[in-house]
Amino acid sequence: MKILLVTDAYSHLTNGVAVVVATLKDAYRIKGHDVRILTMSGDRHSHRDGEVYYMGSFAVPLYPDVRMSLIHRHPYLKELKNWKPDIVHIHTEASSARMARSIAKATGAPVVMTWHTDYAKFAFRKHSSLGIIKFTAKVMMSAVSRGARIITVPSHKAKSILESYSVNRPSTVIPNGIILRRYKRELKPNDRAQLMEKYNLTEDNKIMVIVSRLSSEKNLSELIEFFPKVLEQIPELRMVIAGIGPDEKHLQSLTEKLGLSDKITFVGFIPPEQTYRIYKLGDVFLSASTFEMHSMTYLEAMACGLPLICRDDPCLQDVLYDGVNGYRYSTEEEFVEKAVTILRDDELRKSMAKASLEHADDFSEDAFADRMLALYKETIAAAAQELKNAAV
Repeated sequence: MKILLVTDAYSHLTNGVAVVVATLKDAYRIKGHDVRILTMSGDRHSHRDGEVYYMGSFAVPLYPDVRMSLIHRHPYLKELKNWKPDIVHIHTEASSARMARSIAKATGAPVVMTWHTDYAKFAFRKHSSLGIIKFTAKVMMSAVSRGARIITVPSHKAKSILESYSVNRPSTVIPNGIILRRYKRELKPNDRAQLMEKYNLTEDNKIMVIVSRLSSEKNLSELIEFFPKVLEQIPELRMVIAGIGPDEKHLQSLTEKLGLSDKITFVGFIPPEQTYRIYKLGDVFLSASTFEMHSMTYLEAMACGLPLICRDDPCLQDVLYDGVNGYRYSTEEEFVEKAVTILRDDELRKSMAKASLEHADDFSEDAFADRMLALYKETIAAAAQELKNAAV
């Protein structure tokens, strides 16, 4: 099958969408499919790297990580049209999606779209429920979903939000998957010792791990503010935060203000293939975000054998089973109580770690790819039947 994966975010970013696309690409190729990627370049120059087509783009002023392009015609787009994909799978809604729709129209390839992000909430946060914003979001979602035969969403939470926008397209839930072998591996003793020394940690420490983009929608300041009350009961506790983003300076300033600079370590950007090393240092994984549709970091942490402590949110359905592979919390008191419970009870922590490891298998890249491929085949068959009926 010829599969065109389309995203505004790919190798110049390491966000969830880019990881999902890369995971599908690798899994499809292992299964023998012909896969190409259409995405935005990190600058104004278009170029091709193997089967990845980078279209010249510019940064959006208010959101420098977001890139857009005004290209309508280009030899690369013509080349992709001549390639004639069997299916076009759009993962973001802006410039690359516009290009993808033109390719689909020229070749007759049906379009599948995956909705990863609620941009109304991303852009307007607590104001996203206002009438004018909801109305605008509905109009925009109707426009960006134009031409898609079906929309996939990674969770039931995402499906519920999508339906609230009254999008006139069928939708189905297909959970994200991760490359399990990247996380289900052990950290060599020498490597662990070097990392512990690098980050001023000792084997006596209990370690909370956060892997996240450092941006306000992730609500990381809450975890830093809650940390001292857990520290009071577990003095050997430390926190390791991996990631970069626009909120980094604010979070570091908050850490200094609370007198936690010797207890909380910011380790910066970690390449995806090395992230497991950070998870493996930890005793528990933390998240305070209610922005996620289906966070990849939850799955990665589970595959590394970590219990989860996450702010309660519908996206945790079928991911975090409270009391089995971690805990949900809604208040500071709950967070402190559940963190202390896990960190003090070695047997409970081991049991939850084992449950996380076993549950991570449900989100393998192979299962993820198979679900998507089955949907592609159904979509292609339905499109062919419609053409056949129209010709009669």
